[in-house]
Amino acid sequence: VTNMVENMYTKALEDARTKSFFEKNKAKVTTIKKKMTQFVTGQFGGPSNYDVNDLRPTHYGMNISDYHFDCILDIIKQVLQDAGVKAKDSIEALMILQPVRADVTTGFTVRMEMARKNVEKGKDQLFKRLGE
Repeated sequence: VTNMVENMYTKALEDARTKSFFEKNKAKVTTIKKKMTQFVTGQFGGPSNYDVNDLRPTHYGMNISDYHFDCILDIIKQVLQDAGVKAKDSIEALMILQPVRADVTTGFTVRMEMARKNVEKGKDQLFKRLGE
């Protein structure tokens, strides 16, 4: 799991779609990798002291959309494939990670809903009403 997280993090930094979420200072990167390893270990049935209740508040302000979540799953799939993990086990791993999607993307979802409501109320046009 540690190698998977390490390789996933490296690939996420190389991917323009996900890079901005992972570019952090060295101390922060170390902490993120440690927590990700603990989380994935627990999700895969191993011993872990990661509290899954931390997922939502940790990711809320990051503006992670379903698109970005899917990009990370694609990266994980590639990392597992590169490591020689059987396709069946890789699919199972991705299925295990799917249920946390809502916790990771909630902040984005809430902001999109607020924006949609503002559009319906005409609040998105303030700039035009005030003049360019």
